[in-house]
Amino acid sequence: MKINLLISLSFYLFINIFFLADLKSQINNTIVVKIGNSIITSVDIENEIITNLTINKIEITQANINNYKNIALKNLINNSIKKNEVEKYEITKYNKEDLKSYIDKIAQNLNTSTLGLKEIFKSLGISYDTLAKKHTTELLWNTLIYSLYSNQININIVDVNNEIKVMEEKDSEFDIKKIKKKIVSKKKEEKLNLFSRSHFSNLENTVQIEFK
Repeated sequence: MKINLLISLSFYLFINIFFLADLKSQINNTIVVKIGNSIITSVDIENEIITNLTINKIEITQANINNYKNIALKNLINNSIKKNEVEKYEITKYNKEDLKSYIDKIAQNLNTSTLGLKEIFKSLGISYDTLAKKHTTELLWNTLIYSLYSNQININIVDVNNEIKVMEEKDSEFDIKKIKKKIVSKKKEEKLNLFSRSHFSNLENTVQIEFK
C-alpha cells in the first residue's frame, strides 16, 4: 500500500513538473499589488497557487490554477497586512513547536517527511521557505493579538459552571478541574479570535492597497 502511494505521488509530480515547466516559461515577474510598503508579484501568486494545490492534493491544471487565483491573492494580501502589523509592533516571539506541528501535518497528509516535503516543493519549483515564513507570520500575529488583548478577556464563570453542571449530569465520572480548565481555555481562545478578526478588519479599512 505504501509503495503504491509513493508510485502515485511520483507519477503526480512527474506530470505536474512538465505542466509547470511550460507554465513558468509563460510567466513574467511583475508587481500585481502594493500593500503599504510591501509588494505582491505574479511569481508570489504563482507560488501561492501551486503551494495550495499541492498541500491540498489537488491536481495542478490550468482550470484549478484559475480557480485558485483569487483565493491565493486574498491570502497573500491578508498575510502581508499581518506581516506589516507584526513588524510595526516589533513582535519576534512565537511558538516554534506550533510551526513544526503545522509542517509535520502537511508532510503527513502527503505521506512523506519534512525532508520529503522539501523535495516535493523543490521538484515543483516552489518555495518551501515561503510556506514556513507565511505560517510564521500567522503565529507572530497570534502573539501580537495576545499581547494587545489578553488583559481584556473576561470569562463568565457562571457560564463555565453551568456547562460543567450539564456535563456532570450526563457523566459524573470526570475530572471537574481538568474540564473547567479546558472550557476556560476554549472560551479565551474564542475571545482572542474575535479580537483578531476585529483588529484585522480595522487594518483592512486603513491600509493602502494599490492594484497594478
